[in-house]
Amino acid sequence: MIEREVRVWDIIGKRRWGYLFSLLVIIPGIVALFTTGINFGIDFTGGTLLDVRLGRIASIEEIRAVMAEFGHADAVIQQSQEQPRQILIRTEPLDEATTSRLTAALRDRFGGLELLLAERVGPRVGRELRNRAITAVVVGLLLQIVYITWRFRSVRFAVTADIALAHDLLVVLGIYSLTGTQVDSSFVAVLLTVIGYSVNDTVVIFDRIRETLSERVRAPFPQLVNRSILEVLPRSLTTGLGAMMAISAIYFLGGVTLRNFAFGLGLGILTGTYSSILVASPLLVEWHNWSERRAGRVPEAAMPGAAAQPAPVPSGPGPRRTRRRR
Repeated sequence: MIEREVRVWDIIGKRRWGYLFSLLVIIPGIVALFTTGINFGIDFTGGTLLDVRLGRIASIEEIRAVMAEFGHADAVIQQSQEQPRQILIRTEPLDEATTSRLTAALRDRFGGLELLLAERVGPRVGRELRNRAITAVVVGLLLQIVYITWRFRSVRFAVTADIALAHDLLVVLGIYSLTGTQVDSSFVAVLLTVIGYSVNDTVVIFDRIRETLSERVRAPFPQLVNRSILEVLPRSLTTGLGAMMAISAIYFLGGVTLRNFAFGLGLGILTGTYSSILVASPLLVEWHNWSERRAGRVPEAAMPGAAAQPAPVPSGPGPRRTRRRR
């Protein structure tokens, strides 16, 4: 009888490829952040606010088509539920001449227009939103450290999880900067969602690592971590795929106003799933190896390619020797 060799994915053994891929994404993003910056929307930079009453009821798509003629297709357009003809438009700063041409185009297209309000929103609101966003993210990261330290009774798990969170935030910010995607007030919700999803996936893997360690399996620590990742890998990939399907529907069918929000959520789920498997858990192994070297012990080698096997346990007492009397 020929025994088939069991192949095991050596994720931990090839963890440096994961580090390299992360750097290839993060470094260009950081360069873009310092060179081109982030495309802040009017919620952060200020802009023009128009409150108008049209001559007839018009859909948001029709109004957006008029705004696109002036190069402002991404304007925030809100329609009153009580008075459908009343429209609130928020867009980038417009001078008086552009505002006059825009209102004239709306008047011609929709059979009349009454200008109720036209004012410029200052950047003060943007500074407040920006400060609140930074505060919310920092507080979230600190609370994650406290929770994970208490949950696993180890600061190693907490610090490596937060490094993975910082990785996810840098990826999201960098790709927003590289693609020029506009950042509005919903971006704060995107960042907090990224933190929540990433730490949830990381905690699931860490919890499985802790359970594997409690089984007293005789195997090197990197091998135990690799085994734990493979055991929860189907769950992580299935959850991420299901979330991406729902977000893809929002991105393609939810309209222009939800597209940037769905883009950020999808990006956060992708990088959150990736970092839980290829950043947080490998960093836990790196910390373990560093502690072993510091203590003067040789770090345990990466897995040799087979799954960990429990140590053999004797089934009962061995045979007793008796001395024959002569």
